[in-house]
Amino acid sequence: MRLLHFFLMSLVLASCITTLEPNLTFIEKLPSAAQSKVLWLCDFEDGSFTKWEGMGPNDANAGGGIFNTDVNNVAYGIENALVHTGRRAAYATIFKAVSPGSPKAIRFLRWTNKPWYQGGQYFPTEAYYSTFMLVLYPYSPKKDPKNDPNNDGGWWNIFQFKSSNNAGSHPVVALDLYNKDNQLYLGLVIKDYPNNNSSSYTSQYIYANPLKPLKINDWNHIEAYYKKSTNYDGEVKVWLNGTLIFSKNNIRTMLPPDQTVRFGIGNYTDWVTGGPNKGEATLYFDDVIVSEVRM
Repeated sequence: MRLLHFFLMSLVLASCITTLEPNLTFIEKLPSAAQSKVLWLCDFEDGSFTKWEGMGPNDANAGGGIFNTDVNNVAYGIENALVHTGRRAAYATIFKAVSPGSPKAIRFLRWTNKPWYQGGQYFPTEAYYSTFMLVLYPYSPKKDPKNDPNNDGGWWNIFQFKSSNNAGSHPVVALDLYNKDNQLYLGLVIKDYPNNNSSSYTSQYIYANPLKPLKINDWNHIEAYYKKSTNYDGEVKVWLNGTLIFSKNNIRTMLPPDQTVRFGIGNYTDWVTGGPNKGEATLYFDDVIVSEVRM
């Protein structure tokens, strides 16, 4: 009888574990040593964007925010079906991105570990920034040369670090999403602003070697090590699904007179095709982490 009781209880426990395991969050699955090194986390499990923007979009003391361009043609919210871990994720959708030079953008930006009114501090000089991202279709930002007035070929900013000089806030290092042979890849964009009083810059575009495609209709882990520096001794490294694809040092990663950089993920381009509707694209994000160690 005892054996039968033990067997039945084992089945019940196994059933509970099977039921609960898919709903564990990414942070809950990490070893405690890794959890202790997390500086900031947004897994959207509270069903809101509070971790990004504090008490709301006009909360100047939040230490972060959500910044949109062409608000009539962007949308973002909480996703309950397509999640990496737990029960919720976020989506960011742009519409009518069919006019070169007229970008559509949703930018989730963060630069402190907590809101200033809760004792927030800038992220440290060296840290690791990561997110899981899901893309359902092999979208493409590539422009027709006959419809490319700025002669940029196409671009799609989905992960970036911004900093401010005397002329405003600018991307310094970014990950560009591009399409090659119907597969999606990341390119590393590094912008150098030699004049601290203007928005002019020179740019490097670096391709991974060897190329490593993103998984379509599956979650991809994007992680960057970033060393902030207003001198030319900054550094960035990027891993895609655990594989190092970029490593660049001796670069300026923060603009004077700024004291920090703003880490961001999002959906930002002026041209996109390849989905069900031309000019429309949705990206999904989950388990966004800033940490002292690699996740």
